[in-house]
Amino acid sequence: MQRYHDSIDDARIADNLRRTIELTELGLALRQSVLQQGEPDCDPMTQVMREIRRTKEQAWQRNPS
Repeated sequence: MQRYHDSIDDARIADNLRRTIELTELGLALRQSVLQQGEPDCDPMTQVMREIRRTKEQAWQRNPS
């Protein structure tokens, strides 16, 4: 009985991870598109990665635990 519930939980976790990855990909693609429209000569993916890094650094500074 426990294995059945573990299997259901594993399937649910896997499904949630797939959805998270899909949403992340869509969010990055959207941000890349916006950046490309604003600065057509800039490499948008580089800019997106810089924004992610900057946001992570700001979050770490607010909560350095």
